[in-house]
Amino acid sequence: MKRALFLAFICVFGFAMLLVAQHARRDSGPLTNAQIKARVHAFLERSLGWQKLDKLEVTSISGPDASGLRTVIVLLAKGDQHKEAKYLITPDGKEIIEGQADLLSGDPWAPNRAKLELRGAPASGSVNAPVTIVEFSDLECPFCKEEASTLDRLMNVDPGKARVIFKFFPLTTIHPWSMQAAEAGECVAQQGSAGFWNFERAVFAAQDKITPAIAKARLRDFASEAGAKLPQYDACLLRPSTHAAVEASIAEGKRLGVESTPTLFVNGRPIPGAIPEQQMQMLVDHEASYHVTHKVAADGPLGSEIKGQQCGTCTPLPPLPKSYKPAQSKPKSTTCCARP
Repeated sequence: MKRALFLAFICVFGFAMLLVAQHARRDSGPLTNAQIKARVHAFLERSLGWQKLDKLEVTSISGPDASGLRTVIVLLAKGDQHKEAKYLITPDGKEIIEGQADLLSGDPWAPNRAKLELRGAPASGSVNAPVTIVEFSDLECPFCKEEASTLDRLMNVDPGKARVIFKFFPLTTIHPWSMQAAEAGECVAQQGSAGFWNFERAVFAAQDKITPAIAKARLRDFASEAGAKLPQYDACLLRPSTHAAVEASIAEGKRLGVESTPTLFVNGRPIPGAIPEQQMQMLVDHEASYHVTHKVAADGPLGSEIKGQQCGTCTPLPPLPKSYKPAQSKPKSTTCCARP
């Protein structure tokens, strides 16, 4: 009797394991076209939703080809403008390729956020803001001046929605006093973020009047006017660690693919070049909405990376100085000075 029960148990257990194995094989097999379509649609909604497209439709899926890649054609439309975009999907269905590979599942810009080092960087806005804008900028770059004006207005009009973090990326091959400005800015920032933003605006306001011959003196004046204590400022400029901090910021930008200024990372999404204020507002609104509905990360979109770092509490942007005049006309290019 016991032997019969044991054999029956073995049979039932074996049959159950067979079902589990078959189920596992089904789950580990290639994704169906319906699954691919759903993933691509979700990814593009995340990537392009801020543009408020009238139509975003996966029209065809073909393949796989000899390498296992499947081709997906997507129709994008807004108003009277239509475009067909082609994407390639990797065999495991985890990556989508359009010029470069992006993660198809999860948040495609999480890897960028993980690479961003925020400790000690000048910051403005609530640490709990749903949108974090990390700006790689050159204080001698005219397009960075334009982008700073856009961000200032954004922060003043819609406070609490975004946090701005400044990263130095001087383009020394074409901007002769940009490294001096970056090191001066680093020394001002070490005495407080609020002073740094005043310093940044003062430099941008006088940008076209600064020359290499007078840069050191003018930057020192701006530092003093921004509230920096000059003995500490002067000592900071002499320390090798100050130059090393700027070089570390440049190296960080390069690891993230930064080649020109300004380059922004909006919740990790790379935005090379200055973009119009209306588009920036649309992008920030989209990211804030996505954060609320999808809970990108705890304690803000960069919350897990910010904990323990010296970002501190909310630092409101100081009022714009009377001498600060943003660009009145938008140049043809929106990016400054591609780094060789």
